[in-house]
Amino acid sequence: MAPRVTDVEILKKKARKLAAAQVLTGGGAEVCLDLGEMRGARASIRAGYGDMSPQPQSCPADRLIWILDGFADVHSAAGHITRVSQGESTVLAGEEPVRLVFPTLTIYLSLTEAEGR
Repeated sequence: MAPRVTDVEILKKKARKLAAAQVLTGGGAEVCLDLGEMRGARASIRAGYGDMSPQPQSCPADRLIWILDGFADVHSAAGHITRVSQGESTVLAGEEPVRLVFPTLTIYLSLTEAEGR
């Protein structure tokens, strides 16, 4: 069975709309639209706005983020800040605590290792 093809622009618009609704109620936003799993990776379109955590946190596995619209500031536990802008990507190492901050409403693709691998 061939994988289903989905228009990314439709997903970006849906994520933006869901996140905007959260922002209008006050505070930050974090939205995840799961795209599924393929070849050991889980993909999702995400939208973020604001500070995603009060302090750097680690993920259980490495994660690639690719900014589709907007930009993100990646804060390391050591205090380094790396800006990732539209069209750019970065790998967030699972064992290294980071804190994501989205100064503007940002849409990004997130790839992680599928569970059970």
